[in-house]
Amino acid sequence: MGKLINNRRAMKLALAVLIVVIVGFAAVLFFMSYGGRGEAAAESSVETTGSQAMKIDTSSDYAEELYGCKVDDVNDTAAVVKLLEAMGLENVTGKYTATIAAEGDIRVLTVTFEDSVQKANKKTLDDNMVICAQQMMALMPSVDKVQWTYSLRSADAEEETTTVSLDEAGAREQLSRNIDKYGESARAFRNLLQEQAGEE
Repeated sequence: MGKLINNRRAMKLALAVLIVVIVGFAAVLFFMSYGGRGEAAAESSVETTGSQAMKIDTSSDYAEELYGCKVDDVNDTAAVVKLLEAMGLENVTGKYTATIAAEGDIRVLTVTFEDSVQKANKKTLDDNMVICAQQMMALMPSVDKVQWTYSLRSADAEEETTTVSLDEAGAREQLSRNIDKYGESARAFRNLLQEQAGEE
C-alpha cells in the first residue's frame, strides 16, 4: 500500500512538472511570436509614416463634414479630437498626441508623433502636414500656429528629434487669402481643399 501511495505521489509530481514545462514552453513560443509581430509592425510603421502624398477630397460632402466639426473653443477637448479624427490625421501621422498651449500671445497646436519617420519620407510627410495645418487653422480660428514633432530615423538607424511648424503668416504666403477666411463657411472651406489639390 505504501508503494502505491508513493507511486501516485511520484506520478502527480511528474505530471505537475510536465504541465509546468508545457506551459512554460507555450509561453516562450507565444512571446517569441508576439514580439516578432510587434517588431515587424513597428518597423512597418516607421517605413510607411509619411511615405505617400496625401490625397485631398475636394467634394462638397467632405467640406461640409469637416466644416461641421469646426472648433470655436479650443478648450473643448472633445471637439478638437472630433475634428482631428474627421480629418483622418492618424492616416498621415500614425499614432499621435495633440496639445494646445499658449506661447506668449499666440496659441500653438502641437502634434507629436509616436512613430519614427524615415529620413527619405521627411519631405512628403512635411508637405502632408502643411496641408493638415492649413485645414486645422481654418477650422480652429483661435489656433495661430501648428507644429509637428517626430523622431527622424536615418538609414543607419540614428534618430534625431525634428520640429516643423506653420503659422498664419506662412499659410498666407502659400494660399490666395488669409487662412481664417477659409473657415467662414463650408463653401469657403471647400475652396481651401480645391486650392490645396491644385484645382483652383
